[in-house]
Amino acid sequence: MGVSTERQQSLSQIACYLFVGISTAAIELTAFVVLDAVLAGNVVAANVIAVSGATVYNFLLNRKVTFKASSHLVRSAVLFLLLFAANQLFSSATIVALGTLGMPSALAKVLTMCCITAWNFVLLRRVVFKP
Repeated sequence: MGVSTERQQSLSQIACYLFVGISTAAIELTAFVVLDAVLAGNVVAANVIAVSGATVYNFLLNRKVTFKASSHLVRSAVLFLLLFAANQLFSSATIVALGTLGMPSALAKVLTMCCITAWNFVLLRRVVFKP
């Protein structure tokens, strides 16, 4: 495979990852805002529920569309869930911490999502959905 073909595949993969990520973010943020209101400001519960639903969607689309993984389903699912757990801890702790500093919870949520997006591409590509 030539360098330009590898580059094209990488760019295509990044584009797919961004599409899946943006649609996941929209689902997650919408669910978070609605649940935050419904649960009367219980940001941790709202975040856990929103992230959980969005994570299932994200795993399925990244596995099939972005990284085109067809084998190692159990291995990929376990690694994805470990990454999910680490991201969940980071996200919830950061939202609470930024909230105590006076930042609106939705803005804190967006900031945590940006951080997670940055490191997830590398980890998903090189570890979770590694061929």
